[in-house]
Amino acid sequence: MSSLARPFPLLSLGAAVLSLVAAAPAAAYVPIATADQVTNTKNGRNEMAALDKKGQTMVFVSNSDHVAGVITPATGAFDYDDAGNAYAVGPAPNPTCINCTAVDDSVGNLYLWRFKKKNDQPNNSIRQLTFSTSGGFDANEEPDIDSKAGWVVWNSTEDHVGTNADGNSEIFMMDVDANQITQITNTTGGGGNANRTASVSDKGRYVSFSSSRDFQAAGNCKRPDGFTNCFNPDENSEVMVYDREAGMLIQITDTTGDGNDAQTYPRISSDGNYVTFKSTRSFGGPLTGGFTCATLDGGVCANDSNAEIMMFDREALDLTQITNTIDQAKCNDKTSSDRPEISKKGKFIVFHSECEDQLNASGCGACDGNDEIFFVELKKREISQVTISDGGYNRVPRISSSGRYIVFDTNRDYLNLNAPRNEKLYIVKRSSTKVRPGITGKMQLEDDSTLTGSGILQNPKSQATTIHFDGGFPAAERIGISGNGRYVAFESSKNVGNQEIWRVDRNKCTHGLPDCQ
Repeated sequence: MSSLARPFPLLSLGAAVLSLVAAAPAAAYVPIATADQVTNTKNGRNEMAALDKKGQTMVFVSNSDHVAGVITPATGAFDYDDAGNAYAVGPAPNPTCINCTAVDDSVGNLYLWRFKKKNDQPNNSIRQLTFSTSGGFDANEEPDIDSKAGWVVWNSTEDHVGTNADGNSEIFMMDVDANQITQITNTTGGGGNANRTASVSDKGRYVSFSSSRDFQAAGNCKRPDGFTNCFNPDENSEVMVYDREAGMLIQITDTTGDGNDAQTYPRISSDGNYVTFKSTRSFGGPLTGGFTCATLDGGVCANDSNAEIMMFDREALDLTQITNTIDQAKCNDKTSSDRPEISKKGKFIVFHSECEDQLNASGCGACDGNDEIFFVELKKREISQVTISDGGYNRVPRISSSGRYIVFDTNRDYLNLNAPRNEKLYIVKRSSTKVRPGITGKMQLEDDSTLTGSGILQNPKSQATTIHFDGGFPAAERIGISGNGRYVAFESSKNVGNQEIWRVDRNKCTHGLPDCQ
């Protein structure tokens, strides 16, 4: 496997900076980078940020009032033009919102933030995309944005275009420049689990999502072969893809049982050809839709109802079972392997899993069944373990579309950056380095606090950035990473009271600090 390496800075709140710490000296890299507070509100929640390829545009969910804003800049005020002009320099509010409604309630709406000017939007400005007045914070959720920031997709229980009267969760898509919303799915029943977790490819052509609805009667839904009709009479959760240009729905999976846990969290590659997802169903028998399934090592697909990571190749009509584990202790639930993410062209996949005793039996330390991060290199048909720790968690990894960077949430201690074991984000970079004795992954990170003397070795090439807000870093389920891997977006309430969105540029120095180059 290719490894992830090279250090980037450690975020320290108070100074609101990232400071570099590495296993070995790495003076060639910028040691300190700035953490920027993007949203600037008085109360409410700003969450679920997703970034475009360049990290210059962001979509997020908020129930805060972006009209009133605050006059006094909070810790880490955003220097939007790199010239000392923090966003509170001009008249409040700042960031400027060009069309926000003066609301401050329980309803979550979508907002778009731009770092640089586009059309009539000034630098560092916010634009409100939805204007829901009911449905609670979950009225609009799980947004994703394409590489050019031209398309936004999300699931919503609201009736945005007049075709969702029953208020179940449907998938919506917005042409940002045209300010036009399209309802992709039009179903009844299923409540909040009807259609959910949409992700979008480059140029907004393909959208993947999970659905518990039966599209058999829909005139625009086919199986991957283009001929077989869609079919889901038991209404368990299946993986779907929408082709915007063709106006067609494609039902990728066709299984029975396990309700809303059957297939979840599908993610589409930026080129739109590959979809990865978690499944508790078996694909070992005959498959409708004109495709076959094989394990990563070429074996027969099988699943005894625990969670496995899958990947579908839309062009080759091939389904690959990435993980092949047995339902047993430490690997026996519906999320034993979960939250897969995929890079462009399906080259790399990351996920977290409790099944380390099966995926890496000779190198997982105590193999105690806590969540660990795994990295898949499809070309070499290999899985390597990124994090090796005892207890605690390593979870919700995200990968840049380039496949060069991953970011994940953890309370473990890697590279002596987190001895108190607070919640942190780690960013690591993929590089090429040979596996050595005692190292089972080219980017292996060893938990310094628990594995010393265990025979598990830190890969000397594995270096990482940590992003850390002591005492206030909740809800890291929503992490955004730009396609080029330079920027990471996350939410935190540290030192600012309510939940705000933050963005990290791993290349940006905080001038005046001694280590800035």
